[in-house]
Amino acid sequence: MNPATRAALAGARRSPRRLLLTGLAVLVATVFAAAAVILTATLRGDLTGDLSPVPAGASFSVRTDGAGDGTGDGAVVERLRAVPGVDAVSVSRSGLVSVDAGAASGSWVLSTDPMTGPLHTLDPPTAGRLPTGPGEVLLGTGTAERTGLGPGATVGVGGRTLTVTGVVPLRYEGNDMLVLSDDDSAAAGLSGSRIAVAGDPDPAALAAVPGVGGVTTADEQRDADLASASASADALLAGLSVFVGLALVAAAVVVASTFRIVLARRTRELALLRCVGASRGQVARSVLAEAVLTGLVAGVGGAALAVAGGWAVLAVVGASGTDAPALVVPWGRLAGCVLLAAVVTVLAALAPALAAGRTPPVVALGAADATGARAPRARVRLPLAALALLAAGGLAAVAVEVGDALAGTALAALSGLLVFAALVVAGPFVVSGAARAVAPLVARWAPGRIAVGNARRMSRRTAAMTTVLSLGVGLTAALLVAVSGASADARDAIDRNYPADVVVFPGGVDRDTGVLAARLDAAPELTARVSDGVVLVEPVPGADPVAVRSAVARGAGDASATFVADMREQTETAVGAVRGVGLGLVGVTLLVAVVGVGVTLALSVSERTREIALLRTLGLSRAASRRAVAAEAALAGAVAAVLGVVLGGAYGVLALAATGIGVPAAGVPVGQLAGLAAAVVAVAVAASVGPVRRAGRIEPAHGVAAA
Repeated sequence: MNPATRAALAGARRSPRRLLLTGLAVLVATVFAAAAVILTATLRGDLTGDLSPVPAGASFSVRTDGAGDGTGDGAVVERLRAVPGVDAVSVSRSGLVSVDAGAASGSWVLSTDPMTGPLHTLDPPTAGRLPTGPGEVLLGTGTAERTGLGPGATVGVGGRTLTVTGVVPLRYEGNDMLVLSDDDSAAAGLSGSRIAVAGDPDPAALAAVPGVGGVTTADEQRDADLASASASADALLAGLSVFVGLALVAAAVVVASTFRIVLARRTRELALLRCVGASRGQVARSVLAEAVLTGLVAGVGGAALAVAGGWAVLAVVGASGTDAPALVVPWGRLAGCVLLAAVVTVLAALAPALAAGRTPPVVALGAADATGARAPRARVRLPLAALALLAAGGLAAVAVEVGDALAGTALAALSGLLVFAALVVAGPFVVSGAARAVAPLVARWAPGRIAVGNARRMSRRTAAMTTVLSLGVGLTAALLVAVSGASADARDAIDRNYPADVVVFPGGVDRDTGVLAARLDAAPELTARVSDGVVLVEPVPGADPVAVRSAVARGAGDASATFVADMREQTETAVGAVRGVGLGLVGVTLLVAVVGVGVTLALSVSERTREIALLRTLGLSRAASRRAVAAEAALAGAVAAVLGVVLGGAYGVLALAATGIGVPAAGVPVGQLAGLAAAVVAVAVAASVGPVRRAGRIEPAHGVAAA
């Protein structure tokens, strides 16, 4: 190990706080990356354990050939039962039916189960008992909670009255659900998806049954279902990887800025190493060794926190009575997250390491304290930023014209990344310009003048905070605009496609729209008419909503009735869920940015101890020194808020245009964007609390000593 590297590692042992501050952003990003990996592995394990509909007691899974002979799946089931060696046969059927259940009337999912024997799939009832004959039905637990129904209640399905005998837990209850016995005649109109066979029959004999299109063993079918579940989990991981990548990019920018500040403070230390014989390469390698150590420590810490967080979350979920999946920890992928954290940290430290290697030995003899005030090179940065912006504009134009929603969205995202790259390159000039514009407003306020002066003098440092914050703000703004537009488009589509309070689609035995409309119109609570092959139903003025729902369910029979109010509510719920998940994912990037603000300001105050002490000597009060640091954070937050909201809003509109939705008639959500901007400034100031307190504790004596 070269002497410079030993000195760097010794410095890390003496000052672990510096190592912690440098790696904090990487730690946060690694927690997110590791949590995404653990979440995906856990979901995969949960799905693979429960997704396959093949009953545990099945030996074979049979599919029909689709052609049929007019007798339906029931005839195929009877033929299969006659095959030697077959103990039981069951076909899983399901479909939407109109259910008369008072205020909960509407379209429910009706499915079937053998209830007993080797092919049953239900858990024991949590209330009541299993059906023992025709006309009896089970409720899902979620349905029972939503509707208030339970054992002994009755529901109307297709003109028949069914009695609820029990409540059972069902895995998926997005809709209200009923479960019938296989042999109940109410299930005759439902579509069959797959036939399960129990026993030890000859597979060739099963395949020879008329109407059978294919036979696989139960284990083979489960493996196919599990592969499908794994593909779904991998798709989830692919989606999360986009946000993981953005969080790591933000962490890399913060780490690069942090290393610049740390190395600026160690200029004389590095110069002394050069004086005692360390070469440029040795100094650069020592900085990279410190970066590797930082990345590994932050990576291991982030992975450990993710695992601990996973255990804690599932423990809380299990304690609340909810069925929680078993935590799956993919140690190989977690090791990859740790390695990725180290690589990102090394790449972020590469430029500062090369700059450290160029530190001349003569600096050790001078009083120079930092190189952070070195002006950025406009001749290099501005042309690069201009090229990135031109490329971004071209991609944005192509995204609108490409005509494919997925390709357009991908091109819009790539265009946004180029704009962010341009902002990183030109950030110091943007910050300097913003500080110059703000200067007249704070000309008579000493803390404001100090903050503006520091922002202009240390424009690269301030730009690092601003650009990372603007990335998080921009992603949030784009998400708010896109979700608002998509929600408005969905509402407009519902209004266009469902021009009545209730739309009834013919089905089952009720295929004659004229007869169906007449039956519905005969109800005193309803008026009905036929339009484009469906029946449009409106309640009469003043009709009781519960009576309206019951009348629709009775009149619809086997037809499917869609209540537009329920559809609007489901749409808003889905949009809210997408917004919540998206904001949660984007929030990690924003959290990394906020950590970057706090870390950069903490190191900045440490770097400027002598400067602040001298200002205290010249009469600057303790409170004013605190306000100066807070004002610097507020300036960075304000610039990031403006850039992020403007650019993010524009790219939200671009994403809507690329997907063919377009800007909603109500326009962009200005109120939400304004609230976002104000919140970002407040959060940036809150992130400066630690540095503000430290700045207030600096005594004037430090300035006298420096003199």
